[in-house]
Amino acid sequence: MVGDVEMEKKEIQKIPWDKSIWFFDIDDTLIDTGGTTEIAADGVRKVFEAKFSEQKAKEIKANFIAIFNLMLVGHQATDPKKIKEHKKLLAKIESLQSDKTYVPKKWSREIFVKLAAEEAGVEVSPELVHEAADAYWWDLGQKTEVFVGVKELIAEIKKHGRPIYLITGSDARLKMQTDGTFSYDPKYSENLKRERIELLREKGIHFNLISTGDPEDKPHIDFFQKAIMLAADDMGEPVDFENTIMVGDSYAGDLKVPLELFGFGLGVLFNKNESDTQVTDSHQILTGDISRVSDFLY
Repeated sequence: MVGDVEMEKKEIQKIPWDKSIWFFDIDDTLIDTGGTTEIAADGVRKVFEAKFSEQKAKEIKANFIAIFNLMLVGHQATDPKKIKEHKKLLAKIESLQSDKTYVPKKWSREIFVKLAAEEAGVEVSPELVHEAADAYWWDLGQKTEVFVGVKELIAEIKKHGRPIYLITGSDARLKMQTDGTFSYDPKYSENLKRERIELLREKGIHFNLISTGDPEDKPHIDFFQKAIMLAADDMGEPVDFENTIMVGDSYAGDLKVPLELFGFGLGVLFNKNESDTQVTDSHQILTGDISRVSDFLY
């Protein structure tokens, strides 16, 4: 089997099936959010095409996709050359969030729309920004594909009767103000995220509950503490960290805190471009096939 050679080179701390507890990131871990963004961004194009020229609408769509891709590269730390550009973009995104009550949100598609339009020389209203963002999220929800191997692993976990918790960053659904800045209402953002994620049950992703990054987002310790407390309430007992598995697409965002601060038993770093499965250390693996995680339980 592909990857077996790598597995044999290092000892891995295997998890017993009957004690396993599962935490999954969602976007670009279970579903191909990044790969679907170009398709979903067509919703943005259609909204602008109805009010501006076809060429301007295409330009704004292209700018939107470029912004998203740069944010994704920075999140996954896959291209060191892009880190400087990512930091500059992040500073601009944060500067548009005037309310200092909360930590600025990084992934607001509303802000992406505004920046994409400005780069194309188009002024936008709050109504237009929110219409375009809603169109994007609608298309994303309808067209997002589940990664190969995900349904198989979910089915295996459910066969063993083990709990599954989705622990996902905020969608950062912000509201643009008349002065061009953006405000954040945690409940508003969380409710919209929950509506989107609940649709995954129809795609074969079954789970116990969802914990979102509203108000505290990853990788803040409170983001993970919130999910752990919800899981403990759901199970009726404390979370057994030694037998808990965290699956995500970013070490810094998804795995670092669970592994290093809470002592989770296994961290799974998913990269859709990986062709095999590798043991990174005694508590971590890298894989391009989510279904292979079951090889590390007994």
